[in-house]
Amino acid sequence: MAMLALSPTEVHVLRQSFDFLLASMGHDREAVGDAIYGLKITALVAIKDSFTTPRAVVSLRFFNCFRLLLEKVEHPDELKVYVETLAFKHMGNEVTELRVDKVIDAFNELLVNNVPNLPPGTAAAWRQILTYCGSCYKYVGDTYGERLRVIKEDWAAVQASGSRDEKKEGDETAKEEEAKEGKEGKEGKEGKEGEEGGEAEGAEEVTNEDNAESFSFARMCAFSCEVMGQKTEAWMDELLKVFHILVEMISSPVHLQEECDLLAINLITKSQSIDFEKFKPVMLAALRSLLPKQWSTLHENAWEWLWTTVARNLNESTMKVRAFKPFNVKLFRNLTEDHLNRFRVDIFTAFFAKSQASQDLFKQSQSRLRYIADRVLQSSSDMFQKNKDETLDDLSALGLRHVGYGIPIELFGPFADCCVEVMLPLIQEIPNDCVSTKMIWCPKDKAHQIMEKDMHEHMMLEGFRWSIGLTARVLVRTIMDGSTAVMQAIHFDDSRRLRRALQDAPRVERSVWQLAVQVGSQSISPLFWALRSGAHAAAKTMIEDVLTIRADRDNYYYGADQLFKYQPNIADNILREAPFLADTLLEGLIWRSHKSKDNLRPVIYYLKHMLQDMDEEQMLSRALISYVRFNHPQTIMHPILTFSLDLLWEKLAKRFFLMDRVLTMFNCIVFILAECILNSPAMMDDPVGNKMLAGGRILVYSVGFCRLLYWHSVQCCRAFKDGALSRICGVKLPQYLTRSSDILSFLLMMDLLAMMTVEPMFHCMGKPEEHEEHEGMGLLQFRCAEWTDEMSLLYEIFVILGVFLYVILIIEVGSISVKLSEYRVLCLHAIEQVLLCFGVVLLAILTFSFAISGMTREVHAISNNEWDDVGASLSTLIRLAFGAMDLEGIQEVSKESPLLITVIVLFMMLVYSFF
Repeated sequence: MAMLALSPTEVHVLRQSFDFLLASMGHDREAVGDAIYGLKITALVAIKDSFTTPRAVVSLRFFNCFRLLLEKVEHPDELKVYVETLAFKHMGNEVTELRVDKVIDAFNELLVNNVPNLPPGTAAAWRQILTYCGSCYKYVGDTYGERLRVIKEDWAAVQASGSRDEKKEGDETAKEEEAKEGKEGKEGKEGKEGEEGGEAEGAEEVTNEDNAESFSFARMCAFSCEVMGQKTEAWMDELLKVFHILVEMISSPVHLQEECDLLAINLITKSQSIDFEKFKPVMLAALRSLLPKQWSTLHENAWEWLWTTVARNLNESTMKVRAFKPFNVKLFRNLTEDHLNRFRVDIFTAFFAKSQASQDLFKQSQSRLRYIADRVLQSSSDMFQKNKDETLDDLSALGLRHVGYGIPIELFGPFADCCVEVMLPLIQEIPNDCVSTKMIWCPKDKAHQIMEKDMHEHMMLEGFRWSIGLTARVLVRTIMDGSTAVMQAIHFDDSRRLRRALQDAPRVERSVWQLAVQVGSQSISPLFWALRSGAHAAAKTMIEDVLTIRADRDNYYYGADQLFKYQPNIADNILREAPFLADTLLEGLIWRSHKSKDNLRPVIYYLKHMLQDMDEEQMLSRALISYVRFNHPQTIMHPILTFSLDLLWEKLAKRFFLMDRVLTMFNCIVFILAECILNSPAMMDDPVGNKMLAGGRILVYSVGFCRLLYWHSVQCCRAFKDGALSRICGVKLPQYLTRSSDILSFLLMMDLLAMMTVEPMFHCMGKPEEHEEHEGMGLLQFRCAEWTDEMSLLYEIFVILGVFLYVILIIEVGSISVKLSEYRVLCLHAIEQVLLCFGVVLLAILTFSFAISGMTREVHAISNNEWDDVGASLSTLIRLAFGAMDLEGIQEVSKESPLLITVIVLFMMLVYSFF
């Protein structure tokens, strides 16, 4: 296929006329693509039915194809490769000279109708370039069409064989498990299983006849290697992982080269020397075994051509990657901080000078621009250092984010060129000790020679150019595959454009169009991007559309399952990014009939995703938890949330809650009996009462303490295992301890533990009786010399704390009643106000005590010593504030010091107004 060389004037005319067309349609790329699509349909009425792709999707593809065509038109070699790629995509369509002429005439008519003043020679230039494309389509279709058809059909059969192989493995595993379980049965059952086993063996014998046809391609290749007596090398395993992609990309030379470049990154780490010809007989032998009935010379020639093409690309790619890798490592090892700073600044200066339109896209701060420049350098280094799959995942994710940003793909080429131009002077400054002028072969292709002293600079620059170019190609492909009409509508935050983009969507795929855009191994949710980017009008339209019930003759379509499948954190995302859409999501989960009966309307609540999470390891739905944590009274009272929470409470939580609180109440009763009622001296002196007291305290520690210890131990282990930790005052603590009830339970456990350390029963056990009245008590003693008065004081303090903690925990039983819950909330608010009041009174006491201490003349003038210093004044004011002071002392002060009594009266007015 020949190359087309256009003059600079013709190139300028083509680009200028297309820019005029874009400007005439308001710089709307989708509108231009739709116009091109319309003229093509009009010109090719005979094959109109073959255009099965939705119009909204294919319109953007037309625009991108024309834009890339104009970018490569001044480089004949790049133009040839790109047109070949397009030709392979048109392989299934019959291309004739008459149809090509119709498309050309229709396009020229589109230009004339929309652009009043076209540059001279526009029609001839477009005819020349479009005729070249049409002739290439026809040539490729006639030359390679049959081969590609054979490869496509063969590979579909191979993939089906692999699916049967996987299913067979699953069935065999299930049979083995059933056989293991069957061994434990009775003799009659064993006999029955034996008969069934005989039938299974007979079936297996029948299946073995076509066993070769049920192997996967990878297993058959491994078998072929063993038959040929050669070892399956590591690079073959790596190749087999992506072989299906290479087969699919054989019709796209550019994408095939891109996949080979990425594959070469992994291949060079598996072997120092790779002979790709070794795989050819293995591949052909495996295909012959998998396709014994349809295999022929035609199939042999087609697959030989495929592997010859792939092997040639892989040879070139592995040679380049192996040659560039050490020089890339040396480049980034020698770049200084000054070099990096210059790159960060110069890259955008050069890019803005080369592409004026790019300035409107880079409106971030200098720190953000520096970060982008660092990411560019990091991607070049990672291309050689990281695994191919990891690198591709990062680039695919980055490309999908660029889809959301609406970045034009024509800017990636100039940006990559600017990166190389800015890196060149930096590479030239790296020290090079070699001064030899000897001519040596360039290691990247062994096709030309270069002076040895220039080798380092040449290879560093070429390696950087190769890695940046590959990064740009991956990003461009990602953006082209991910630039759907839905993403474009989100970029403009236009609900009307979004509805127009969804008009051609099939009902079964309508929700997926709005919830997932898949490129390679990465996926992005358009709905999530709409929320994240602030396109809330589009996000609201998408939520309403996904949760709208549609139907055809056979099925109903409702997108709730897809919504929570592709975006399980949808509720949290909405509440974080656009809280006003919270009710929109909830309303979409309710169906209300338009008919009513007896003033009642039938309603259906779709509770599945409010009660059950898509992740089976989650105990509760993340959506419900998000709404509860949102802590908004009006939202939580929505009918579907109220119904869901009531259902969970009545059917699941209420019983366990009451059981837990009943145990707590039982422990509290035992605690009060053992520590507050049975601890009287009379009970201790009575043998029966002594034993009752000992039994009660044993229950306190065995049932109460051990139960709390077990529960908190399990929760702590689970929190540390799952990483559910919260940092409080610099210390990592289990996250469950941030809840008030769990904190009180933990404090109660620690209080009981402290009580055990000063428990008189443990300290006095087995001690000799000190008093006669204690004789006959045996081992159980509660008073002895070892149990000191200090221990008694500590024990009493711990008992007081235990009583209060138990009662506070029991109060939570009020949650079963709305009235009790309301009263508890009011009490909590009242406690908060009381504490604030105490804080104000304490501040007033401190302030007036310091003020009175500064009045030395007045203090020495009075007869009593209640105001002598700060401590005395503080004590007196506290007694005065709480009404525990005799007012006669105040009357004596009023007689002796009018100024001091004035200050005291002001204090009383201030404090009593708060009390």
